[in-house]
Amino acid sequence: MAEQQEDIFDLPLFVEEEEEAAAAAKQRRREESLKPRRPRAPSFLDTPEMRERSARSGALAAKYWEHDPKTGISYYTRACFCDLTTFDLDQETQCGPMRFTDSIVGEDHRLTGSLNVLSLKNENIILTGPTRGIVFHDIFFEINLKIKENEECNDKEFSKGLLEMKFHTCRSKIVNETLESRLSEVELVSACVKKALEGTVEITILSGPKVFHGKITACTTDVPNDIVLYDSNVGGATAVGDDRVMQLLRRVVAVSVNEMLILNIHAHNNIHQNDNVSSCTLRFTPFTRGADEYVIRCGLCKMQVKVVWSILMD
Repeated sequence: MAEQQEDIFDLPLFVEEEEEAAAAAKQRRREESLKPRRPRAPSFLDTPEMRERSARSGALAAKYWEHDPKTGISYYTRACFCDLTTFDLDQETQCGPMRFTDSIVGEDHRLTGSLNVLSLKNENIILTGPTRGIVFHDIFFEINLKIKENEECNDKEFSKGLLEMKFHTCRSKIVNETLESRLSEVELVSACVKKALEGTVEITILSGPKVFHGKITACTTDVPNDIVLYDSNVGGATAVGDDRVMQLLRRVVAVSVNEMLILNIHAHNNIHQNDNVSSCTLRFTPFTRGADEYVIRCGLCKMQVKVVWSILMD
């Protein structure tokens, strides 16, 4: 009997050690994200012209070196670790999804890594991107959140800073990165995807109301965390256009070639009764090219759910 009591006593100690280790790891990640970094000198030839160009790049980067009154640390708030004389931080990519849907993929093609941003843990934040699959080597996340008080006042700083993720350092599928700054602590939750393919979701309302009331989420077989593609209670129910295609908050999901993409559709049968819901689950097997689709009826709507597949390339 005494031996049983001793076993029971040992368990909380083991759990406590795990919790302490997890807390220590989180603190290390937080401290790493706050470490000030200097921009790398552009890889120019050592000539007067190139030295002048390097100086101009450093001067441009200095604009993003800020002091955080909460942490007492100064650091770069934008990803300015490159030649800013040629690289525009504000320029958005013109590359959309489905770039290689119709391409012939060789048998020796090596699939690259990618990632899905699952959530930015803070109140009232709705993620609306990315608009195409991400090739994951090293990634910088620029976070600049503000509080809008009223129309007459300037927006108040809430959270501002830079998070860096490296694919080769990810030891688990789910990665939590914490940014402590200004008035808040923001946690970015992502899922690393090995041997990734890009799946682009398109939903067309074939018949029924022109406004879909409900929620649509995506996940994969190995990572059950929901990626919200549509939520009429959060993003607002949007009337479809003449083409009857639904406007999604996000429509691109990275899926490992060894997993399946799962879409969960929940439709309100009565817009005044949120508990009166019809649900449907669809599973899609990823391909290196082409598309797959289902025609279903969920709630008051008949819809076509289509996923277009593409490989990812730099």
